[in-house]
Amino acid sequence: MAINPKVILPSIKKGSRAGRYFPRWAIYSSAGVGVLILVGLIKTFLPFIGTFFLLAFIWSQSKYN
Repeated sequence: MAINPKVILPSIKKGSRAGRYFPRWAIYSSAGVGVLILVGLIKTFLPFIGTFFLLAFIWSQSKYN
């Protein structure tokens, strides 16, 4: 039985796209949204972290006096 190359050629061209395929714009936009969420969380919690360290410093200094 002979193999018809016209049948095999399209599946070889796709190569790695044979499995699941996500468009690049979806990957880049989800990465951008993730960065925005991360920056928002850092901006939200940074004052609380700074206040915690300031209070810890004040507490440690008040023990010595």
